[in-house]
Amino acid sequence: MTPTAGARFKQALKEESPLQVIGTINANHALLAKRAGYKAIYLSGGGVAAGSLGVP
Repeated sequence: MTPTAGARFKQALKEESPLQVIGTINANHALLAKRAGYKAIYLSGGGVAAGSLGVP
């Protein structure tokens, strides 16, 4: 059975303290962050909207 997102997050907290969480502005950046080795990534709605409009 595949572990839930919550279980994976708890495991990441146990393995890395403090856990580095990186923010991304779109799904492509999230995939790049995952490929770079980040275990925790967040995607904000505001970031997606600003990125879509070309606002820094």
